[in-house]
Amino acid sequence: MPFKFNNNHFRHDFLIIVVCVLCGLLIANLYVLQVNNSDKYMILSDKNRIRLVPSLPKRGKIITSDGKTVAGNVCRYKLIMDYCDKKTFSENLDVISQQINFTKEEKEELLKVRQRARAYHLPIVIKHDLSWEEYAKISMSFFKLKNVSIENVYVRTYEMPYEFSHIVGHTAFSPDNIRGIIGKTGLELSLNEQLMGKIGSIQMEVNSIGKKVRVIDSVEPMNGEDIVITIDSELQKFVCDLIAQQKAGACIVIDISNGEILASVSVPGFDTNLVSKKISFLQWNEIAQNPLFPLLDRTCSCAYPPGSVFKIAVAYAALKEGISPKDKIYCGGGVKLDNHVFHCWNRGGHGYVDMTDALKLSCDCYFFEIAKRLGIEKIAEHARELGYGELSGIELPNESSGLLPTKKWKLFRYGSNWKPYETMIAGIGQGAVLATLMQSANMMGKIFSNNKNFKSTLIKGKKFEAELMPFDKKHLEIIQNALHLVCTSGTAAGSCNAPYGIYGKTGSSQVRALKENEAGISNKIAQWKHRDHAFFVGCAPFANPKYVVAVFVEHGGGGASIAAPIARRVFDKLMERELHAH
Repeated sequence: MPFKFNNNHFRHDFLIIVVCVLCGLLIANLYVLQVNNSDKYMILSDKNRIRLVPSLPKRGKIITSDGKTVAGNVCRYKLIMDYCDKKTFSENLDVISQQINFTKEEKEELLKVRQRARAYHLPIVIKHDLSWEEYAKISMSFFKLKNVSIENVYVRTYEMPYEFSHIVGHTAFSPDNIRGIIGKTGLELSLNEQLMGKIGSIQMEVNSIGKKVRVIDSVEPMNGEDIVITIDSELQKFVCDLIAQQKAGACIVIDISNGEILASVSVPGFDTNLVSKKISFLQWNEIAQNPLFPLLDRTCSCAYPPGSVFKIAVAYAALKEGISPKDKIYCGGGVKLDNHVFHCWNRGGHGYVDMTDALKLSCDCYFFEIAKRLGIEKIAEHARELGYGELSGIELPNESSGLLPTKKWKLFRYGSNWKPYETMIAGIGQGAVLATLMQSANMMGKIFSNNKNFKSTLIKGKKFEAELMPFDKKHLEIIQNALHLVCTSGTAAGSCNAPYGIYGKTGSSQVRALKENEAGISNKIAQWKHRDHAFFVGCAPFANPKYVVAVFVEHGGGGASIAAPIARRVFDKLMERELHAH
């Protein structure tokens, strides 16, 4: 009987074979998953099941040398919602909105935060700083809320926020919501790591919708380090009140014996308590768009032409290069170069003057001639020895290094050659020369401590290199004697001829080139923005120089008439404190 193919049996057998093969593949895949890759998928499972929540430390305090806490912490309440579905989130937000007034923009931002947190099911901070009234209202509504809690947190608070706005700076909530508050400006920024401490953690188990089940483990946070600064709060307040009488300016007071900064003020300032919070767009614009730029630290972040204060550095360079301090140069009120007259501030001229007379009377013509003899390269070289053109190393962010121009600098910056008249202008601290008030203050510290390594600091007890790098004593004596004469019979005699004795140098720097018909125009009748900047740097007392005071008044006019009287009042205060201390 011939073979007859049974189609039904074939399909049955083929199906059994396919099922067996698929089962074999499934078993093999299960073996790979369960045995070979078990560790990998156990970790992935734990990542879905376990959440690592940061435990924030208490931020370190900033304390003044006289024991005042100017940056501290207060306990506040933070409203948190565990990650939940969009419907629950919206329902919770509706209930919370009945107790807390949210703007439309704030609600939209919270929705964006939830969207970003969705990938990791992270909890969401609804509000960082609840008032007691808000705390009470939310607590009464807890029965309507799901996965919402209130936690105690520490937030930054500032004493004397205006006076210390640029020194201490301010904080803000970190964008990642993990580090709590972080420094944004001032010492809060530059010392952020020390102040912040170390973040701890809480390891907790969560369910499939991100709700907390239990705490598995925890690591305690390490609180931040308290920082003691050199500033004296009483002196800081005194200096701030003085400078605040001007539209804009700055003042630095340094103890020469150790480089400690006793006061450092820049005005206008701003309320650090206000900007540390989530202020409104309008409030921020009011500060940021203020034409007087209250956010700028005029002590070390802003560089200006130093004016006649820079003549000290030019005199020092002349002595270093062998120019005799007894050489007399004639001042007839101006120096002619290339069919242009460069005027002395005294249009009538000073006659024949030597180095001492030139510093005492702040004669421009003398320093025009000295600058030509030295050349711009030598001026820059020796001015750098006094701290100009480089960072001082002060413990503040965004310090400016100023500018000491050279021929190479101009060629690189503008693609043109250096001109002789530019050297003359640089010789009186004008033109391309730029310096911070901190650099001029440190220059005085170097000269009166006889130490090129002299540095100023804001950190109490900070030690610098002990190695002494002295100047030529004869050179210092010549400069110091001239600076004393400035205050007894020179440009600052009207305000700084004090019984305890002051060394000093006045300075004024033009903010624009004067037109021919404006020569000699009084700063008093010029528009504020067209007036000269006013400077004074000084040291006292005469017998044992201990304090440096540097004053800058933006568009103040004359250094002798505006800046020097402010410095005199600061010196008087310092001498009064010395008397009471003994």
